[in-house]
Amino acid sequence: MTRRPSPSEFAWPFGPEDNELAISWASSVTTQVLGWTWRAFDDLKTNLLSRIDWTQPLEQVERDMVRNHFGCIQRIFATETDGFAAFYPSHEEPEMETRSTANAKPPAYDLAFVATANPRWIWPIEAKIVPSPKALAEYMKDVNEKFVAGIAAPFVGEGAMVGYLTSSDATTTLDNISFRLGQPLSAIDEFRNRPHKSSFHCRSDAPDLRLHHMIMTCDD
Repeated sequence: MTRRPSPSEFAWPFGPEDNELAISWASSVTTQVLGWTWRAFDDLKTNLLSRIDWTQPLEQVERDMVRNHFGCIQRIFATETDGFAAFYPSHEEPEMETRSTANAKPPAYDLAFVATANPRWIWPIEAKIVPSPKALAEYMKDVNEKFVAGIAAPFVGEGAMVGYLTSSDATTTLDNISFRLGQPLSAIDEFRNRPHKSSFHCRSDAPDLRLHHMIMTCDD
């Protein structure tokens, strides 16, 4: 079946010159996007996570964590921009570009920041619960099958994985991610005081990607 354009694809057609524009836009907002995401987690930790007994059985943990994290991001966005900015936060934002067929539900990002000028430009974040520094199967699945494969971030050269670590030792978690990727992780100057590093991935059908790994410790 031929895939017809979505309304956004029709309104904002993507030409060759847009490739560099999308990459440049994502690079220009990266520090603010990541800063808001970290600060929102600080709020989440104070107002929600500090009330949780992680030794008790819980359900819908990942979905509820992301939902509340997004609420904290929204509050920062509203306070600091009065609702007007070059990009805005979104929750479960669909990625229309990499939908498989005409009627298939497109993949969606847990958290995203969308360009106001062109809503097809999306700065994506996927989030996963990480029960321990070694329990990385689901986290790495998103890294490899979404980001490295080019399903996520098809237009931009930046993206992030959030690992909600429900035990402790974020440093060891990052070391284990590095081992599984087979490459050293790079520190980010603006976030040297956070458990936050990045990896680099060459992609054949999408821009090369700097992927941020943000390990957010829930129980410490």
